[in-house]
Amino acid sequence: MMSSRATAAATRARSPRAGVARRFDGRRVVRDVQRNLTRIPARAASSSSSSSEAAPDNGNKLLVLGGTGFVGGNVIERALEGGYSVVSISRRGAPSASARGPTSSLDGRVDWRVGDVTLPSTVRDVLAEGGFVGCVHAVGMLLASDLNAYASGSGSVPSAGSTYDDVTRKSAFHAADAVAELVKPVDFTSASDGTRIYTTSKRPPPFVFVSAAEAKWDFRAPVEWLEEYLIAKRAVEEKLGAMTAAGALRATILRPSLVYAFDKPASFPAVAAFVIGNAIGLPFVDRPVTAGALATAAVRAVKEEAVEGILDYVGIEELSCDASFNELFELN
Repeated sequence: MMSSRATAAATRARSPRAGVARRFDGRRVVRDVQRNLTRIPARAASSSSSSSEAAPDNGNKLLVLGGTGFVGGNVIERALEGGYSVVSISRRGAPSASARGPTSSLDGRVDWRVGDVTLPSTVRDVLAEGGFVGCVHAVGMLLASDLNAYASGSGSVPSAGSTYDDVTRKSAFHAADAVAELVKPVDFTSASDGTRIYTTSKRPPPFVFVSAAEAKWDFRAPVEWLEEYLIAKRAVEEKLGAMTAAGALRATILRPSLVYAFDKPASFPAVAAFVIGNAIGLPFVDRPVTAGALATAAVRAVKEEAVEGILDYVGIEELSCDASFNELFELN
């Protein structure tokens, strides 16, 4: 049973002016996020048909693709805090001992799956188990070589022959199609005897994609590898926009620039440069966001039904209600 405060927050989330939403063309923005959003519990049980009281398959499972990565690991932590049961698919399955870091606390609380998400059957087979409410796509590769180990916050090394088209576009396309077909949100009504009746909802399932701030560029990237990286990101954004317009998904695209964490000081010089560049108004320079803020925004985008479209660093910070960045750099 939701508290009166949670109920009020849920009502605000359903209103047209609640949350943060940007049209997929990136031109019109609504930024009236409630600064002190009450955590909204994950949706109750899922069922393909009406049922009473407890619906089968847990009903609050969140699929995280790329959960062993820097961003994905933080998404999992926030999802667990939000009451979700998390299933993660990645090449590594569970985080390796050398790459665990903060994700070591997730042992025993996450259903780690080993799988190649560039294959159409991988995500479909997992979602077909039932009980899922949505998906967060946090699979990423900045550099298509062993050098990615230095650019990645988790030290990830791509598989031999990996391309941006495989890792980003194919994996997201397959996942989005599978979520649209197999994830069925539920609604419930209360019967006269107090029991809950669960029925399949007509609401589109949520899908969150971690893109990049540079995807908004309307010019060619200065280096070829970055252009290929952005082509893949834009292709996913276009598909998700079309699927949302068609009512097949409720997609949210997060566009961070640099993503950092306070326990990884090696990134601080680059972060400081971006902060200064953004503060003085350099074009095409977005302010960095913390991994925690990005992860919180991703999980809230799953929960908040009013949230969809493209969110830049402003939308990410507002949706996450994360003030740590402004407090650190004394920016408003």
